[in-house]
This record gives sequence, C-alpha cells and structure tokens, in this order.
Amino acid sequence: MAEKRKKGGGWGLFLLFWTMLLLMLGFLACVFFYKYAAIYEETRPEKAMDALMASMSEDDWHAALAPGAGEASEYEDAQTLFEGFFDSSVRGKQLSYRRDMSRSDASRTTFTVYAGPARLGEVSFVPSDDKLSFGFGRSEWLLESITGTPVTQNLAAITVRIDAPDGVAVSVNGIPVREEQIVDPSVPLLELTPLEARMEARIRMVRYELSPLYGDIVVTDGEGNEIAPSGPVENGLVSYVVHPTQTYSFQVEAPEGVEVTVGGAVLGEEEIAARERNMFRKLDAYLADDGGYDTLLYAADGLYTVPDIHASYNGTELSPVMGENGKVYFFYPTDEDTTQVMRNAAEGFFDAYMHYASYKYNGAALNDLLDRILPGTELDSYARNSYDAMIWASATEVSYDELRFDNFHRAGNGCFTCTILYKADFTATSWYEQYSYAMQDGYKMVFIHDGTNWKAASMSAFD
Repeated sequence: MAEKRKKGGGWGLFLLFWTMLLLMLGFLACVFFYKYAAIYEETRPEKAMDALMASMSEDDWHAALAPGAGEASEYEDAQTLFEGFFDSSVRGKQLSYRRDMSRSDASRTTFTVYAGPARLGEVSFVPSDDKLSFGFGRSEWLLESITGTPVTQNLAAITVRIDAPDGVAVSVNGIPVREEQIVDPSVPLLELTPLEARMEARIRMVRYELSPLYGDIVVTDGEGNEIAPSGPVENGLVSYVVHPTQTYSFQVEAPEGVEVTVGGAVLGEEEIAARERNMFRKLDAYLADDGGYDTLLYAADGLYTVPDIHASYNGTELSPVMGENGKVYFFYPTDEDTTQVMRNAAEGFFDAYMHYASYKYNGAALNDLLDRILPGTELDSYARNSYDAMIWASATEVSYDELRFDNFHRAGNGCFTCTILYKADFTATSWYEQYSYAMQDGYKMVFIHDGTNWKAASMSAFD
C-alpha cells in the first residue's frame, strides 16, 4: 500500500512540472508575440502613409502632383487643366488613400490617394536597409515617390462640333482649327430665312469635330468674335455654329406674271413687298380698259447666300436691268408684233429729250419735245415747267458709247411700254468753264396712241 502512494505522488509532480513549463512557454510566447505585434504595428506601411498625410499641406500635394498632370490636345494646356481641377476638386476637400494590394509586396508598397471619388495619384514606399532597429526582420518604410494621375482621367471628355462657312477661319482657345479635322465638307445651315431654305444653291458649311477636350472652350471666328454654343453639352457633345459675317439683300421689280427665281427658288407672296402701277400713275384717263399692268416689288434680306436672280415670262428668259442701288428690274420681252412706228416713236422722243437737255436752241427744242409728249400728263407738266431752269443750263455735247431701246410690250389697246438704256460721255460748256463726265442711265417709258401718233405719257428713271 505504501508503494502505491509513492508511485502516485511522482505522477503529480510530473504533471505539475509540465504545467509550469507550458505556462512559462506560453508566457514567453505571449511576450514574444506582443513585442512582435508592437514592432509590426510600428513598421506597417500605413503608419508611414498616415504620417505623410498628416505632414503634407494642400500646397505640398499641389507641388507633388503637378508634374504628373500629363498631356492634352493641341487646343488645351494640361497644366492649366490641372490647376483648374486642383482648385475645384482638391482644395478644401478631405483626402483619403487606399493600399493597392496588386502592386504591393515586401519590396514596395503603393497607395492610391483620393479626393472624394477623384484619383489624385500614387504614393510608393520602400523598406529601409536598416533591419536591426526593430528586429524580426522588420524595418521602417521610406517614401520612394509621389506620382500624379494624368488630369484628363479626372475630367469628363467632350467632343466639340463646329459648323462654319467653307473658307472661314475658326479657332478654339486661340488655336486655328485644321482642315484635317473636317468630318463633313457639306452640311446645311439651319438658321435660314424661309426663302433661303427653299433655294437650291445655298451657302456651303463644313463641320469640324475636335475630341477629346476637357476644359473651358472658347470658339472664335476669323475676325476674333466669340461664338456661343448652340446649347448645353449633351451626351458628351457640344455644338457651335459660326454664322457668316456678311449677309445679302435684294430688291427686284417685275411685271405681274413674270416668274422671278433666286437661287432656283420661285419668289411668291411672302417676298412681295409692294404691288403698284407706278409706270401708269395718273394715266387711267388715257388708257383703255385693258391698259397698263401691275408691277411687283420683291424684297428680302438676311440671306447668307449671294442672290442669283433670274426671271422668265412664258418660258422666255429675261435680261435684267440694274438700277443704281443694286435694284434689279425685269420687263416683258419685246412682243413679236412690235412695229417700226413704235420704235421710231421711242427713238424720236429720246432724241428730242436729249436735244432739249443739251441746251441747243432751247425754245425750238422744247416745242419739238412737247410735240412728242401726251398733253395733260405729268410728263407734259414736267417738261413745260423745266424751261426757266434750262435757260441757265450749260450747252452739252453727248457722245454715246451705248444706246438701246428694248422690251417693247403692248400694255393694252393703244398703249405700249419700253426701256431706254444708254451709256455716254458728256462735255458741258459754260461761259467760264468746260468739263466732261460719263453717265450710265436708263428710263422706263409708257407711250399712248392719241388717235394719230404714239406719244410719250410716262418717263421714270431706274432708282
């Protein structure tokens, strides 16, 4: 019995020894791991990153990130884009970072820095060569580099579309746009008058597209005028239209029934500015019921296309007569039944008129002129009332370079119209001087038969 108790007491001592040993080993292990954990925490790369973040001001980040701004297109400056981005998206914002595990190992650790959702750049650390200061093969992390993210990665890219007249210089941010950036050589200009929209031959526009652009866009025409965008940015596209700086207008006078076209578009009621019987003013008492006709004045302005004006009557192309201020006149074509007597009447009147105007034997010249004018008309009164002034007029020699009697047209029973166009050199002589001048002019004429002869009833100049 005594031997059994002795044997049991040895087993207890064995268990106590191993218990104490395990406790000691556990204690030593805890001390070891606690010390390692402290060293590990001290040498984590995040601690170095936290220290960097705490030490750097906004200006420090600006200086570190600016060199990595990257490149932009020829129409923008990457550094200017960076400055704008930094001021709007970084200054005053809370910065954060995230460790890039795919690019981190024992030899290098990389962090990505953010300002909100914007990725600013990367910060890389490398371990120091000193492995003894901390033990366990751990060392502190030293800053290797700060690399900025190209600024264009944080900005929304847009495409700039510009429609401009062919041949008109266009600039973006002060840089001329090159022909290589034309994507369509012929696009319509939509902001047209209703008439120009109907014209077959219109101004040709070209379309440029520039992409990608990121910052402020300033589009100017060839004269330096800034062009506003046509609307907001939609689906990454902003459009501009450079309108021609020069616009055109026209005035066309033509008898009713004459078809007038501008750029292939037939002029209609929308373009009629006036309807009148100006050639037959105050002649109703001398005209038959079917005498005279209405004249239509067509007018339009705000055209971007040079007006190409044509007219025809019953399929016959008409020749235009140009007035002094660019006004265009058309007349009925010469009738096939025009008689030589009618031509003689027109030529005789004009000879008498110019003879009287040249102050040759003034009294006789006036009588000859009055014999060719229908009595009681405004033209008759004008000729009679001019006599006193003509006494003091200079004697004038006329030399014609061109003289045409055209557009003879019967305007009812006993009435015809025609035109007289001339180009001449005049030499005027007075008692104290002699001078010469050239003149190109013309008249719209109305002749009425008085029962015996054709007489001039109306004479109006082309204005």
